[in-house]
Amino acid sequence: GEDGIGDIRTTAELVQLIHRVQAERAPYGELLVPELHAQAVLEHREHVQIAVAAFPNGHPSSHSVSQDIDALLAKQAAGANLGITQLFFHAEDYLHFAQRAAEAGVTFPILPGIMPVTSPARLKRMLELSGEDLPSDLAIELEVEPTDEGRREIGIAWAARLGQRLLEGGAPGLHLYTFNQHEAVLSVLDRIGALPPAAPAASTRASSTRASSTRASSTTPPKPATAKEPA
Repeated sequence: GEDGIGDIRTTAELVQLIHRVQAERAPYGELLVPELHAQAVLEHREHVQIAVAAFPNGHPSSHSVSQDIDALLAKQAAGANLGITQLFFHAEDYLHFAQRAAEAGVTFPILPGIMPVTSPARLKRMLELSGEDLPSDLAIELEVEPTDEGRREIGIAWAARLGQRLLEGGAPGLHLYTFNQHEAVLSVLDRIGALPPAAPAASTRASSTRASSTRASSTTPPKPATAKEPA
């Protein structure tokens, strides 16, 4: 958020403080590791990644998109090098915001933050946290579906379509909020092709090797091998 706590009034000031602490910490790190040259310490400090929030549909206290982008520019000037958006429901919200931010001079990547909404209660909670307007089409789909499994499928499919549209529109990546439902997030990533192919289980490879050895040394057909698949 942008509201101040104590002496920190803005996110930009917090970013500056992080860099200041990092700069002061580096010499002590060099003393603890004498063989680490000063240049190595400097390079390490320069690669610290500081992510800040971005608001495609506006921060609750802002009055315009321009004000939100000005806040991003201030965070960038303070040393931020990555943005992650708050939750939203439509790809155009992010794409328009990212384009305006780039045109205004924001150069760091802005990752769209999305989440599979798998129940009406989850949607309500998401709206409370984000301040977003109710997406009536998604809300209706979730309300009329009678089964938990059906609602889960609706949420996963919705998030997968949104993620695919964002990537096709030029988003540099995706940030998925799990809210303690990592299985749904993994399903979304799988549907958009963001997960590597699953490697064969070790027990399956071992069973195949044993079966091959048996066939090579005996004319008696081996017994079928079984394997347990990890989650």
